[in-house]
Amino acid sequence: MAVTQTTPVKTVPTSPNASGLPATTVVSPSSAPTWNQSQAAAIEVVNNYFTTGERLFADPSRYTEKEARAALESFTGKDMLDGNVALFRQLKSDGKRYEGAARLAWTQPSGTFGSGAGETVNVTVCRDPQGQALVDRHGKVLSKVPAAIREFEVRRDSSTFRVVGEKEGLGEPCP
Repeated sequence: MAVTQTTPVKTVPTSPNASGLPATTVVSPSSAPTWNQSQAAAIEVVNNYFTTGERLFADPSRYTEKEARAALESFTGKDMLDGNVALFRQLKSDGKRYEGAARLAWTQPSGTFGSGAGETVNVTVCRDPQGQALVDRHGKVLSKVPAAIREFEVRRDSSTFRVVGEKEGLGEPCP
């Protein structure tokens, strides 16, 4: 599989969104000339999902569960939303958080499957943790986050693409 190298995802703060969280706009990595409109849209959803999750899980104590749900719902299908909110809730109740800033080292979309509602693009990424760790409420490191290849299943509903599935550990760890 050809891999497109991208620069780290860059976020730009904007005005707060309906959830009260500061909204961020992801400046998408430049698309390879062969990416079609659906692939580019799926990549943008994955980037937004990634940066939103990183922000929420870096300090769950700053947000309510309702705010976390509102921040994630425009990027995720129901099962992914419920799973992420459950993780957020568990981290928050345990006083845990992720310390450090991970990045997507590279991104590669698959072909487009189907069309219209139900159209699917799988987006494979290299998640580079850059020293990220899970820490307890006192800052004690509980575990280091390893580099990992992740594949996101991104499906178009009636109006937009959403992350509906995620697999980790496909192939060798990425750089």
